[in-house]
Amino acid sequence: MKNNILGLLAIAIVLAFSSCEEEPPYINFTPDSTIGDTTYVLLPAPTPQPRNVLIEEFTGVRCPNCPKAQIEAKTISDNNPGRINVVTIHPLNKLNALTRPFNVAGGDEHTSAFDFRTDAGAQIFEMVGISSALPIGNVNRKLFNGESVRNIDYQKWNAYVSTELNESTPVNINISAKNLADSIEIELTLTYTQVIADSNFVTVAIIEGEMEDVQESRDANGNTIYVENYIHNHVLRAVVTGYYGDLLNATYEPGRVFYKKYRIKRDAKWNAQNLDVIAFVHLNTTKKNVLHSKEVKVN
Repeated sequence: MKNNILGLLAIAIVLAFSSCEEEPPYINFTPDSTIGDTTYVLLPAPTPQPRNVLIEEFTGVRCPNCPKAQIEAKTISDNNPGRINVVTIHPLNKLNALTRPFNVAGGDEHTSAFDFRTDAGAQIFEMVGISSALPIGNVNRKLFNGESVRNIDYQKWNAYVSTELNESTPVNINISAKNLADSIEIELTLTYTQVIADSNFVTVAIIEGEMEDVQESRDANGNTIYVENYIHNHVLRAVVTGYYGDLLNATYEPGRVFYKKYRIKRDAKWNAQNLDVIAFVHLNTTKKNVLHSKEVKVN
């Protein structure tokens, strides 16, 4: 009799939880930065936001042509205010002849103040499509018609950005970030405005700007020069979610909301006043397409 009563009680508990509208959160055990994670449906669904476009630019301080790609990304951003998000990635131990910092002790004429390279940057480089040369980059991680790879020459970016800006996004992104004593706290709300069938992921990253350091470049005559006070912007410093993103584990329907809260320890080498957080929702199967992105300053 006692066993029967316990069995009925267990069934009642299961039924009680299964009738609750809110779904249990997906927990990604790889990053240790998630401190809040839930999903629910809120109706009516909001009006879709204008779609922002992500440019991931792979670069190196020993790459004399890389500043041209950075100028192109800035021009595209300036021509589309608030609609372009740029992440400048120095992949660790990839194309070291172009990416490793300068060091007088190693025979260079200069010594870099920073090492911009990251493990996450190298992992993203491999995932999206590693290249044998720099500069290179992608627009919304998309494989466009007529292209064989996602990472393409910077001279093609503008045309593809224009195409992507005219597309709609199925998910709205709202994000805030603030500096705490020794960490950064990020709150993220994703709200779907239409049905999506593919599995979606969200990637959250820390980027830093206004970093003055040496950069190999070219003068007006094409000669190699070294710019000691070059300003590096949009530099990837860390990926909060893991380079592959965090699975959004529920059905994607109008009004579906994902709320996530992250906290990451702020590296002592980062300038807290020059940090931004970028979040983007994307596919992570054979397709890598970014559906929407949003960037905010860390206050």
